[in-house]
Amino acid sequence: MRAVINGREKELPAGATVAQAIEGEPYLPGSSVALIRPMDAQRKLTNEYMVKTPRGCFIIELNDSRYAEAWKTLYHNVVGRSLRWQTSKLHAFGSFPTQFEKGRGVSHYRRYDCFFALGGYDVSTTYVMIARSDMDEDLGLMDAAFGRVTRGRYVLDLLQEGDVIEGIEPVVLRLTSKDALTVTDLNVPVEDGMLIETYVGVKLDDRSPLCCEHFLVVTSEGSLSIDEKGFSYTASEANLDTSLGQEYSDVRRPGTVTVRHRGYQNGKIYFYNEVRQLNRSHNIVGTVTNGNDLMRLVPVKGSVLVQPDPVRIMTIGKTQAEAQAFLASLGKEQRRTGDTSDDAIVVEQEPELTIYAAKEKGIETMGVPKEKVYAVTLDPEGSPWTVRYFRKITGLDHKPIGTMKVHFTFEGMPMITFEGDSLLAADLYPERQFEQQSIKGDMAITNMSRPQRGLIGIRLEESEEFGPTGEEPHGANMLGRLIGDLDALMDGIQEGDIIYIRPATAEEAVGPRKKMGQKKKASAGKRAVNKSEEG
Repeated sequence: MRAVINGREKELPAGATVAQAIEGEPYLPGSSVALIRPMDAQRKLTNEYMVKTPRGCFIIELNDSRYAEAWKTLYHNVVGRSLRWQTSKLHAFGSFPTQFEKGRGVSHYRRYDCFFALGGYDVSTTYVMIARSDMDEDLGLMDAAFGRVTRGRYVLDLLQEGDVIEGIEPVVLRLTSKDALTVTDLNVPVEDGMLIETYVGVKLDDRSPLCCEHFLVVTSEGSLSIDEKGFSYTASEANLDTSLGQEYSDVRRPGTVTVRHRGYQNGKIYFYNEVRQLNRSHNIVGTVTNGNDLMRLVPVKGSVLVQPDPVRIMTIGKTQAEAQAFLASLGKEQRRTGDTSDDAIVVEQEPELTIYAAKEKGIETMGVPKEKVYAVTLDPEGSPWTVRYFRKITGLDHKPIGTMKVHFTFEGMPMITFEGDSLLAADLYPERQFEQQSIKGDMAITNMSRPQRGLIGIRLEESEEFGPTGEEPHGANMLGRLIGDLDALMDGIQEGDIIYIRPATAEEAVGPRKKMGQKKKASAGKRAVNKSEEG
């Protein structure tokens, strides 16, 4: 059998599963896959048929009778037949042969009922009739109604004898759950002729560079979560904490992808399947090139694999050698600055936005020694808003390595502070405070209760009175810790200098406080053993 996977036809063995069908195709485990029956199968499932005449079209909706099943195989024979006669009670189209069983007796039909009837009680002259009024007649078949005219009824009054039925087609208004579905279970069998979509491809629009970068950041892991479904769109709320601006807006057509850049739920990503008018709050970031049905069918709380074009051009966090290989794979040259050795870590890239970088032949990558990128631990459970603020201020919310600019330092000071944003910190409510003492390496941010709100600090000496920003406990929210050689950090540092930071790994996150606690427990246990031995 054959199936079409992501637009390409593939020969499959009988009984093949989705897993076999999508082998070698872009797919992320756990994401949804769309399965769409071929058009012929969809039409077999429909219960509406459009009849075309010279006077216009009308719709017949089938009932559940055996004559409705017969209609599905016979309607092709009705095409080309003419309106043989009409009376005040009925229209008669035909004739054509059938194999119905004749039956004598009066049948009741309501206005607009569609039914089969025999001419002269002969199955070789079968007619399709439409009741123009309620009627009780013996027409050769008992209770032979197969449906009713539900739309376009005005056309019936325009018909004239001799008018020919030009065509009859099953009505497929929209795919239903019977026709198409999404699955995460790859053991589902594939039907012959089925269309399968495993990912959503998006061609980015270079007229919205900032919103495109937001889209790339959100989809950088490949999987995009789905949080809302509307009649005209599917949306993701994966990142609503972003600052964007007005870029390119236009009418939203099927396949259009937008990002809301202002107002409620700023940063929300929309995929449209119906036309919607221009809205200046939405910037267009691209057009779907593959997976329109997948995006429309995926349920809320589901996820899809998204593959943007171009891919995100981000070398920050890589070594200079890794950055060179990555850029070469995209057909671009690397211009190294700063520490140009292969092992140096790239901390800055120019241009940084993908839309601009994609247009350049070469990308500048600035490197620093690995030990100059300091790991920091964060405490999103104890200080969620503080961590949010820190990630935005340093750029860690959209790139692997962030920056902090020295605000104030002086030889012999018990702390060093870094610039913040007092406006962004205006609603930085008090969160976790240090207990008993603030130790060397602790990081905190001054909260909204103090004049220097938003200031970032690192403690250089232990203190039982003041935190990393020099405030009393209630004036600063504990952020986490800086991991690494603080003496090396402070060597020659001056106001205005930039230091580079990255999130600590799980192993690095085991800080002195935890180790100290483990030592205390061990010491206490040892004393208990000694005491027991003495007893």
